[in-house]
Amino acid sequence: MRKITALTIAFIMIFTSFAFAVDSNTTAKYLEKKKLDEWGILALYSSGKDVKNKILKKVDDSQVTTDYEAYLMGAVPMGKDVCDYAEKIIKSQRQNGKFADYIDGTEDELINAQIWGIISLYTANKENYDKKKALSWLKENQNEDGGFSVFTGTKYSDVDLTAMGLIAYSVLGLNQNSEEVKTSLSFIEKNIDKKESCESVAYYILAKKKLGMKIDKSLYNKLLKYQLRDGSFKHLKRGSKGNYMATWHGLLAMTDYKNECSIFTRLHDMNKAKDEKKKVVVKK
Repeated sequence: MRKITALTIAFIMIFTSFAFAVDSNTTAKYLEKKKLDEWGILALYSSGKDVKNKILKKVDDSQVTTDYEAYLMGAVPMGKDVCDYAEKIIKSQRQNGKFADYIDGTEDELINAQIWGIISLYTANKENYDKKKALSWLKENQNEDGGFSVFTGTKYSDVDLTAMGLIAYSVLGLNQNSEEVKTSLSFIEKNIDKKESCESVAYYILAKKKLGMKIDKSLYNKLLKYQLRDGSFKHLKRGSKGNYMATWHGLLAMTDYKNECSIFTRLHDMNKAKDEKKKVVVKK
C-alpha cells in the first residue's frame, strides 16, 4: 500500500512539473515573438532563456529617472556594464533620501522612482547610496491604510505599487514581521479582489517571494486565470486577448513561484559574486 502511495505521489509531482514547464515555456515562446523592452527581457531571463543578444535601447537622452531604472532591469540580465547608469541614479538621490523624478535631481512626486531606484540598484549590486534616508522617505510616504500611491501626497493607494513597495522594503532590510510590511500585506489582501488585474496578482507573488513568504497555491491559480492557450496573459479577466505587459508580469510571477529564490535576489547575488571576483583579480 505504501509503495502504491509513493508511486502515486511521484507521478503527481512529475505531472505537476511537466504542466508548469509547458505553461512557462509556452508563455516564454509567445513573449520571444514580441518586440521586447527591458521588462520582457527580464521575464525571459527569469524563465531560463538566453537574452545576451537581445536588443535593448539605451536611455542616454532621457531625463526621466525611471527610464534609467528600467534600463538596469533589462541590461543586468544581459550582462551589460551598467556602472554609469547606476551612478546617475545614485546621484539623483535628494537630501531627503528620495531618488528624484528627473536624473538631474529635480522633482520628487513619483513614488515609483523611489521604489524602482531601490530595486534596480539592488539587482545590479550598486548600492552605495544613503539607504537609511531612502527607507525613511519610503516609510513617510506610506499611506495610513498600508498602501502606496502613485504620487506623493495622494491618499488613494495602488495595489500594484504597494506590492512593488514591499520588494523595496525587503531590499532595505525589512521583513514580514516589520510593521510597515504587515500593513502593506493587509492592504493588498483586503483590496486585491476589488481591484484585481494580472499585474497586481503577479506583483503580489513577486513581493511574497522576495520576503521569503509562502505563496499559497490559490494565489498562483488566481494568476493562471489570466493565461490564454497561446501562453499570453490578459490584463483583466473579462478580456479575451493577450497583453504584452500582462504577459511579462505573468511569466515573472510563474518563474518566481517555481524557483526558491526571487528573480531580484538571484540577479543581486550573481552580480555580487562577479564584483567580488573582480576585487580578487585586482588584488592579485
